[in-house]
Amino acid sequence: MWGHDDLARITPDHVADWVDGLAADKRADKTIRDVYLASAKALFGWLQGKRPVAANPCAGIRVKVVEEVVLRDRDFTEAEASTILAAALASQGGRLSPEHAAARRWVPWLCAYSGARVGENTQLRRKDVRHEGGIPVFRITPEAGTVKTKRFRDVQIHPHLVEMGFLDYVGARTGPLFYDPTRGRGGSSANPLSKKVGKRLAAWVRKLGIVDFGVDPNHGWRHSFKTRGRRGGMRDSILDAIQGHAPQTEGRKYGGFKVDVMAQEMELFPRYAIPLAASDALAA
Repeated sequence: MWGHDDLARITPDHVADWVDGLAADKRADKTIRDVYLASAKALFGWLQGKRPVAANPCAGIRVKVVEEVVLRDRDFTEAEASTILAAALASQGGRLSPEHAAARRWVPWLCAYSGARVGENTQLRRKDVRHEGGIPVFRITPEAGTVKTKRFRDVQIHPHLVEMGFLDYVGARTGPLFYDPTRGRGGSSANPLSKKVGKRLAAWVRKLGIVDFGVDPNHGWRHSFKTRGRRGGMRDSILDAIQGHAPQTEGRKYGGFKVDVMAQEMELFPRYAIPLAASDALAA
């Protein structure tokens, strides 16, 4: 880019040109500031103590971020949630593979009752589901794929999912729950098959009529889980633990919540009641 690879020769002008180039490539201002520039600033800060770098060339660079206008909450409305969950209950016939049909059937409900990221659900494997002290749980783990926190966590499987037959489906699988590694052209570390499943689910949700771009078709469940859990009286500390959010204080980073404690709290989470007529209509 600059005709050399000597980091000690990088100047603030070089960094400013790089930032301008990122903006020209349509990178979001917030992404430039919080990802690209922040990473470069941290790197040069480290080099000042380890290598002959006299100053941090990123120190004086600023990226102005204009906050987006917010016209709605980021969680689903009751009507939107009902539309998605009813469609998930409907027949998933057509030319879908069995795994993709199962993803439509179960992943929205898993997201609704766990607040987990869609990718954390689509990468689940048979061996990630087990019982602990008689409580059914699934383990979100970096071993299965991407986990933002790079740390495993166990999430109770909501009783409603058990009643609907989720564990029966799991019992019929031997590997990944929602994709077949032998099908298609495979994936890569940057774009694994589980991620492709999530993208297809997002496109499907948009086709259901959830077209307001103020709510993400997959990530909206993360916000909805918090809102609904609070409505039922769940503690924020438990909600954070279930969703893998960082504790709010240093003291709360010590210890944790065992599955039995989370299970007791999950009983407070209001169930989704989807009229059978709604799913029947979508199946017709």
